[in-house]
Amino acid sequence: MQSAVGKDVEGQSQATLHAPVKGGFVHLCNGLDPIRDGGMVPSILGMTGGLAELGRTHVDIVTITPSRNDLIEVPASLGLYGPDTDYREAVRQARVLHIHGLWQRQTRIGGRVALNSHVPYLVAAHGMAEPWAMAQKPLKKAIYLRLIERHVLRNASCLHALTRPEIKFLKEIAPQTPVAWIPNGVNLKPLENLPSRESVETEYPQIKGKFTLLFLSRLHVKKGLDMLAQALSQTWGKQNDWHLLVAGTEDGAGQAFADQMHSLDLGQNLTMVGHVGGEKARSMWAAADAFILPSRSEGFSMAVLEALAARVPSIITTACHFPELASNQSGIVCEPEIESIATALRTIKSEMNASDRSQMADRGRQLVEREYTWARQAARLEQVYGWVESGGSKPDFVE
Repeated sequence: MQSAVGKDVEGQSQATLHAPVKGGFVHLCNGLDPIRDGGMVPSILGMTGGLAELGRTHVDIVTITPSRNDLIEVPASLGLYGPDTDYREAVRQARVLHIHGLWQRQTRIGGRVALNSHVPYLVAAHGMAEPWAMAQKPLKKAIYLRLIERHVLRNASCLHALTRPEIKFLKEIAPQTPVAWIPNGVNLKPLENLPSRESVETEYPQIKGKFTLLFLSRLHVKKGLDMLAQALSQTWGKQNDWHLLVAGTEDGAGQAFADQMHSLDLGQNLTMVGHVGGEKARSMWAAADAFILPSRSEGFSMAVLEALAARVPSIITTACHFPELASNQSGIVCEPEIESIATALRTIKSEMNASDRSQMADRGRQLVEREYTWARQAARLEQVYGWVESGGSKPDFVE
């Protein structure tokens, strides 16, 4: 861990007063707390870690709230500075600024300081401009957008879309601002040499001999757990040969889902695991015969990439914005609707055999190895940074 970070008594990381390296790439975000911020945290760590690995320019993360140092791993080549650091000065000294998230202080103030200091800056929305997300507290967001956020986005050097549909959503807010399509990536090594299924069954004997379905994400209403419960009731419900592991941090939907499963007489098929990370997450992937993310709205799910890297056959919805999964026959893509999810569940368990699922999983692993490593995405980021800083030819993945 970088020396710029130390733990306070509650396990949160608290930065010292040291300043980020002048003239480097600075990534500005709310904070690195996986429990609060979900997949955005590994996304930010992945892209900054990939940039730092290139070794051509120093890379720092600056946060405006404390991070959870006990739950994250920061590469030694990366600087992490928290709320005690003067983030306005860090912005002024940056070579290029990359802001993460919308509707928050780091975007509002960071964008303004960068603009006034003539520092080129990018903004990554991380799914926060999705129609479903925009429909939450719409009046408040409409006012904020008109008074503050639109100005920040329209004056950015470039916007950063994680998915192709996100390009359109960002263009609706800032039609003249360039948008770079750079998806998330995955670190392959932690998802290799997983624990044996037998060792996981020792801790979770209820999955022994059962087809084990894994949900791994925040337990938020947008993740579609309520639809999953209904789909399971319609398909596997009367069978006793399956089990569902639900891993993730409670975010308003977990207890309601557990209650729903019990009301459908499926409680005996459910284990709520809670937040997982590190070796615990590896054990979840080792346990899974299949993975599902029945979301109504996503940025670009890190869990999907991890499932593919771990060779776990996967079901996702079209709202996950990953059509390559279907076009490469690397998984099943369904609509975020109960009947469509139910059809996908029947297919993966009853219509496919173990060999079919294994071949699908191998194609998924090949897909991420080919297109979705952090090294590949970091190289694209570096191209964009060079373009917004010095001009020249626009990268072909920038609209």
